[in-house]
Amino acid sequence: MTTDSQFSKLLDLARERDSDRRRELLRQVTDLFFETRGARSPSANSLFGDILQTVAADMQDNVLVELSERFADAPDAPIGLMKDLANHSFEVAAPVLRHSTVLSDADLLEVVRHQSQMHICAVAQRPSVSEAVSAEIVRVGDDNAVDSLIRNDGAALSRDSMEAAVDRARRNATLHEGLVRRRDMPLDLLNEMYFVVEQRLRAQILDRNASVDPAELDAALARARNRMQQAATHSNEDMRKAHAFILVRKGAGELNGRLLVALLREHETAKFLHGLAELTNVDVETAAQIVERKDMDALAMICRAADIERMLFVTLCVLLADDDAGVMRGEQFGELYEAVPLEAAQRAMRFFKMRKAAEGRAAA
Repeated sequence: MTTDSQFSKLLDLARERDSDRRRELLRQVTDLFFETRGARSPSANSLFGDILQTVAADMQDNVLVELSERFADAPDAPIGLMKDLANHSFEVAAPVLRHSTVLSDADLLEVVRHQSQMHICAVAQRPSVSEAVSAEIVRVGDDNAVDSLIRNDGAALSRDSMEAAVDRARRNATLHEGLVRRRDMPLDLLNEMYFVVEQRLRAQILDRNASVDPAELDAALARARNRMQQAATHSNEDMRKAHAFILVRKGAGELNGRLLVALLREHETAKFLHGLAELTNVDVETAAQIVERKDMDALAMICRAADIERMLFVTLCVLLADDDAGVMRGEQFGELYEAVPLEAAQRAMRFFKMRKAAEGRAAA
C-alpha cells in the first residue's frame, strides 16, 4: 500500500513551484509509481495520474522525453498522461505512440487525424495496429507512413486498405517492396503489381504464383474480376474508335504481331495500344503503362504469353526505344524474350485477362 510519507511526496510535487525542485520531485514520484506497482489502491492510482499529468504540463520537452520513455512500456501508465504525451511534439510522443498499450484505438485515431506525419508513422510502427487504425493511416498518411504500416507484420489491413495501398503504389515506387513482400497480400492484388514493380520483385510474384494451389488461384481470379469490373470506366471517343478498329481487324483474322508493328510505325498510338491489349489479354491501362515506361521486361512477359513471334517482339522493342541504341540492342531484346518462362508468363497473365474482360464489359 502507498504510505502517508509517499502520499506527501505527491502533494509536495503538486505544491512545488521551483522548476528544478519540481523536476527532481517528478523523478522521485515516477520512481515511486513503479516501486508501488500492484500495491496501489484505485484512489492512489487516480492521485498519481492527476498529479503526474498536471505537473508534466509545465515541464520542458527534454524532461517529457524522459517521462515518455519511462512510461511507454508501462501497462498501468496513467491514461491522461499518456494521451497528453501522445499529442505532444514528436520527440516526446514517439515512444508512447510506438509502444504504449494504454492508448485505445480512439486515442490513436485522434493522433492520426490531427498530428504530424511523423506521429502517424510512429503509430504505424506499433507492435499491433488494428484494421480501423490502419485504414485511417492509409487514408491520411503520406507514403512513408503507409510504407511503415505495410512493412509492419503486426498491422492488420482490411481488403479495402490493401486495395487503396496498391492504387497508391502505381504512382510511388516507395511502396512496392513492402507490398510485394507482405505475407498476407491478396494474390490478385499482388499480381496487379507485376507490371508496376522492378524485375527482382516480379520474380517474387512469379514464385508465389507457382506455389499456390488451383483453388486459391481461382478464388484470387474471382476477386480480381470483381475489382476490375468496379474500377473499369468508359474510354474517350478516340479510344473507343481505336477499340472498334481493332475489333474489326480481329474479326477479320488480321490482329497479329505484324499489325502491331505496322500501327507503331505509323504512329497510330491509340490503335496500337488497343491492339496490344487485345492480342495479349491485358487491359489498355496496363498496356499504356508498359509502353510509356518502355518496360521491355514487361513487354516480353505479355508477348511471350501471347505467343507473339520473337522477331516481331524485337521489332516492337526497337520501335519503342526510338533511338540508335535501340537498333543496336536487337540481340539483347531477343535474349530477353527467350529468358521468360512460358508457363510462368501464362500463369501470371490469367489475372490480366480478368482486367481485360472487366474493361470489355464496362465499355459495352
